[in-house]
Amino acid sequence: MEVTVPSMIPDGPIITPSRTKRRVFPADASIILVGCRGAGKRTLGFIAAKHLGRRLVTEDHSFEQSTGCSRAAFLQKYGRETFNQQMAIVLARMINLNQVNCVIECGTGTLSPIIEEILRDYLETNPIIYIHRDKEDLYKLLKLPVTDAERLLITDQKHRDFSNLEYFNLLDPSGEGHVTEDSPVRSALTSSAKLVYAKQDFKNFLDHIFGHGLTRSWVSNPFSIKAIPPEYRTYTYILNLRLSTLINVNVDLAILEAPAEAVELIIDTWPNNVLDIIATQVALIRRKLDVPIIYNVEENPREERKRPIEERDSVDLELMLHGFRLGVEYLSLDLERNPELVSHVLAMRGRTKILGNYVVKGFGAPKWTDEFYIERYLYAQRLGCNIVRFARFCAAARDDVLRQAFVDRVRALPDPKPCLIAYDFSVFGVVIPFQDKIMNPVGHDYLEKSSREQMAGVSTTRGSLRDVFRKGGLQPLNFYTLGSNVYYSASPSMHRAAYEHYMMPHTFDARRCTTLEEVDRIRQEPGFGGASLTAPFKVAIMERLDHLSTHAVAIGAVNTLLPLRGETDSILDHANARNRAGVASKFYGDNTDWSSIVTCLCRAISPRNSVQPSRTTGLVIGAGGMARAAIYALIKLGCRMIFIHNRTKAKADEVARHFNTYALEQKLVRQHDGELICHVIESASDPWPDSYQQPTMVVSCIPASGIDDKPPVDFRMPSQWLKSPTGGVVIELAYEPLITPLVVQVRKIREEGNTSWVIVDGLEVVGEMAMEAFELMTGRQAPRRLMRRVCNETWEKTCAPFQPQR
Repeated sequence: MEVTVPSMIPDGPIITPSRTKRRVFPADASIILVGCRGAGKRTLGFIAAKHLGRRLVTEDHSFEQSTGCSRAAFLQKYGRETFNQQMAIVLARMINLNQVNCVIECGTGTLSPIIEEILRDYLETNPIIYIHRDKEDLYKLLKLPVTDAERLLITDQKHRDFSNLEYFNLLDPSGEGHVTEDSPVRSALTSSAKLVYAKQDFKNFLDHIFGHGLTRSWVSNPFSIKAIPPEYRTYTYILNLRLSTLINVNVDLAILEAPAEAVELIIDTWPNNVLDIIATQVALIRRKLDVPIIYNVEENPREERKRPIEERDSVDLELMLHGFRLGVEYLSLDLERNPELVSHVLAMRGRTKILGNYVVKGFGAPKWTDEFYIERYLYAQRLGCNIVRFARFCAAARDDVLRQAFVDRVRALPDPKPCLIAYDFSVFGVVIPFQDKIMNPVGHDYLEKSSREQMAGVSTTRGSLRDVFRKGGLQPLNFYTLGSNVYYSASPSMHRAAYEHYMMPHTFDARRCTTLEEVDRIRQEPGFGGASLTAPFKVAIMERLDHLSTHAVAIGAVNTLLPLRGETDSILDHANARNRAGVASKFYGDNTDWSSIVTCLCRAISPRNSVQPSRTTGLVIGAGGMARAAIYALIKLGCRMIFIHNRTKAKADEVARHFNTYALEQKLVRQHDGELICHVIESASDPWPDSYQQPTMVVSCIPASGIDDKPPVDFRMPSQWLKSPTGGVVIELAYEPLITPLVVQVRKIREEGNTSWVIVDGLEVVGEMAMEAFELMTGRQAPRRLMRRVCNETWEKTCAPFQPQR
């Protein structure tokens, strides 16, 4: 295919700065939610307000404040015309008075022409998000006749005309009272928390549209897979998913877990209601796979009719802008398309990164050293592309030396510059799956190869990684769980299963160590990849490490040890040196115990017990490294009243002082009022303090072995501390034995009628810890369903036969 470059290439950016600001809003701009009745605006409004620390303003409340009566009463009394006029007055005043730091929920009366014009005035300054959901779910929720519901949905789609963003509110069944019985002796874990997945989905969406997502991830943990975009990591892959496949084949995306670093959603068909179908598939990819989306509107899909150029450009432009509305992370833009279309797309990008795409077809494709490629790269740079991708048709033997020469030439250009992707492809797809180190296209074993697919071929992420290790691009490493009592650890089986998932030849072992010198010898080995640390090393090793995460410093304990093998002091260099062998001279310590506890609490805590800083009380049993992580987790959730009980009061006092100092430094409490965030309960016979509510979050951090001065493993929770009328969550961190006296005690409380207490056993928490450790150590997304299943199976085989039944 002949590729041309415009004869006139301007010296500066193609798109003027003023036009590149579309869908980029001030950080304090109020969010406006629109959509039909039953779409979930109020619920998502609460989620957004809590996540962003804003005030929720509802149209219902504003209308009653303004008129003194409800909307229904006003409509009945004055009629539709007067009602619409009054609605316009209320809406205009409501938005005008709350233009910053609010979440504004608009009701069902937003479809009159006057109101549409009011909202259009805010399209450039505020995110106006159209909320909609599956029509079948809406039918069930509203209990409307089908004809009325269809009419409502058709009318509802008009919201797209005066909104600039769109969110498909996917059904979330969490919190519907289901019980998971992994084993007859496992604790009955009732998932009381509602909308666990919906909350995370919408918070991620909000972070993207305000540009907070990467910052939040980086601040939380710079080595996490979400802190470094896939274009800046090495040996990353893109799973190609075609809309035609998703529509025509019944694919449960959940079985494709951890398939690649991103998904390229290729729009290659145009069914009726295509915008809703795309919105649904984007929501499903986010929910099931949790990876960034590259949105690609294919110009001339195979097996589709040939479209006139006018139709092609207008339809494809609408589809591309729809991707921006959905907040996709990347959009693949063919830079050979109509320049007006390209300019329009670039002007409306918002927070979405642009992947400038060149597919060089034909038997006469220029060689990699031809000026053709550097000219097009520079043109894409001037357009403002974030990434430039070249896919060159290769009919004969490829020439990696010439391709590398082109890559080196681009690398020598001054920064900042777009990331480069360059590879050869043939009629069978990509010629070699690891020719380029970033964002190579792959398929999946569970998906049949589509006749429409040109690039992915038969390559998969796991097969490609296996070849990279075989060729020496990455090296096998040894990972460990280190501690004095690790014989029963469930981590090795989970990590090994994850390595097999990716075909990575790593090993993982539980190694008993009693001295820091033993740990030092292991971490100095050239093949050391990382370790999970248990007692007695979590606190003791800190002074021997070169760098500590902010969480490790705040907690005063480390549970994850990583070697730093980067050639420079850059975190990116160190992150990309994972899966590479060599003697490490520097080490990084992190603590992920707290985030695993947070995850389990968020899954289990009921809406009536949602954390309120002024009221919610937490209780931690123990004062070791895990107790420190539990306290930090409660603080991160917003709990400001935490009680500690430990058999040795001096140890509890020390931990309380540590976190009270931390709270003052972080300005979580008012210093002049003498407020404390942590308090110590000296004796198990003490009553619960009258001035505080009963705890609704209880974390027992007693080790199974009962070592040191911590409470013994047969510790009984004083019954006077478990009197919360709304129940709560009890997390038992010990899992050998799994059925501890505390678990038996809470089970009895449930059997006596207080079923609002939820038990989270130690196996649930250790599974989360292993998944997060795997991601930090390898830089790959954890196959969570697989690791969770292996965790349960391992425990069933090795521990369950010896567990008490009650």
